[in-house]
Amino acid sequence: MSAPAQLPIEFGPDWVIAEMPPGYRTRVAEIQRLTADLQAMRRFGRLLCEVGIPLAEAVQDVFTAIKFDAELTAGPGCADVVVRLDGGRRLLLHVAADRQPLQRKSTEVAHTFQILHEEANEFDRVVLVTNAEPDTPPSHRGGAVTAEALAFLSRMSASHVAAPTLFQLWKLSLQEPGRARELVERLHSDPGGTFEVPSALLA
Repeated sequence: MSAPAQLPIEFGPDWVIAEMPPGYRTRVAEIQRLTADLQAMRRFGRLLCEVGIPLAEAVQDVFTAIKFDAELTAGPGCADVVVRLDGGRRLLLHVAADRQPLQRKSTEVAHTFQILHEEANEFDRVVLVTNAEPDTPPSHRGGAVTAEALAFLSRMSASHVAAPTLFQLWKLSLQEPGRARELVERLHSDPGGTFEVPSALLA
C-alpha cells in the first residue's frame, strides 16, 4: 500500500490571514495546532521503521515522554541511551543498527556485553533494543534475536526489548502514564530475556 499523499496547505502571508474573516483565522490556528500535534506524534513512528541513531532518538523520546531523564550518546556505528531512575539506578540501552535478527556473535550483542562489563554497575540494567525487519509490519515479523543470542543475553542478566514494544509503551503512556512508568521500573528489575508489555494492557 502506498503512503498517503502529502497535501500542503498554503495560507499566505500573515497580513493576508489578518484580512480574512474571523472564521478563517480560527480554522488556520486550529490546523496549525493539529499539524504540530501530528508532527510531535510522528516522531514516535520511528520506533516501528528505523534502526541506529534515528531509532535511538525515538527511544530517548519515549522515556522523556514518560517523564524520565534520558540521554542519547552516539558514536561511530553505535547509539546508546541512558535512562536515569531514582536511587541512582539506570537503564543502559544499546540501540541496534542491524536490520536483521541478531545472532549470538553479532557486533550488537558484543557491544551489549561490553557495556555490561565496562560501564554498568550494580544499580544498572543493560538492555539491547532491536528493530529487525523494520520494513515489515510488526505483526508479520519473526524473532528479533535468535534463541542462542537470547540465551546468551539472559546468562549475562541483560534484557532485550523490541522497538515495537517501546511503541506500545508510549501508546500506553498517553492513557495511563502511571502504568507506563511502572513498566519501566519492571524493565529495570527484569531478570533478563525479552521484555514485553503485558497483553492485558494493550488496547
